[in-house]
Amino acid sequence: MYNRAEQKKEVKGLIRGHQRFFFILFLPFLLTYIAYNILANQVSFNSTLKVDATNVTSNDAVNYVATFIFIILSSIFLLGAIYTAFNVLRGQDDFQKPLRKSLTFIDDQRLFWGTTWTWILRSILLSLWSLLFIPGFLFMLLLPNALGLSLSIAEFIAVIVWLVVKSFAYNQALWVYRDARLENKPVSAYTAIMTSQDIMKGYKVDFLVLQLSFIGWMILVAITSGIVGIYVFPYFYVTQVKFYEFVKEQFKQKQNVLDVE
Repeated sequence: MYNRAEQKKEVKGLIRGHQRFFFILFLPFLLTYIAYNILANQVSFNSTLKVDATNVTSNDAVNYVATFIFIILSSIFLLGAIYTAFNVLRGQDDFQKPLRKSLTFIDDQRLFWGTTWTWILRSILLSLWSLLFIPGFLFMLLLPNALGLSLSIAEFIAVIVWLVVKSFAYNQALWVYRDARLENKPVSAYTAIMTSQDIMKGYKVDFLVLQLSFIGWMILVAITSGIVGIYVFPYFYVTQVKFYEFVKEQFKQKQNVLDVE
């Protein structure tokens, strides 16, 4: 049984014992995250000031490109930090040279591009599931009355819930792909996603509660423009790593039982 409180307590203890390491490890991600938010807010603010939204200036174009670049950079730094967290938690690495280790994600090109494709494919699959919204729009068009509206709302709510369920099911795919790659048992992106779905069976509610337990922290991050992320990001993402370690171990035990039977 997953013990959220105990696991979060373990993560807090780990971070307290290695504050400098985790602070520097997540620092590149934190800085690019803050820069991204500043640029995104600037783009949004400029858009609200314009009457003609189609009138894009050269400065706007630069801001859009810069925002996209910072999204890419923050993703690379975040994955580098998370992958390093996996290594130190498993005793495969030490708590030295955190800044260098935050960039190690791009050292293995096959892992880099494989992870990227896994993320893209996961996004595509979730987008395809979103096509389930179409019947709701058809209800509104074909039944332009109270019944049609009621059916549409009910259908939209059901699809949103389903998308959340599937996003949770696919959530561990990147870690599954990484482990398979580093264990010299490479799998395809699709297999990693389907394996994630199997791993998460019976643990989606636990995962939901875990995410909800960080809402207060994430609000503080937003209010402080990311500054509180100095503590929150290591705490949040290392806890996600610990969750994966737990569900992966439970999945292995189930597979061993099936093999014996």
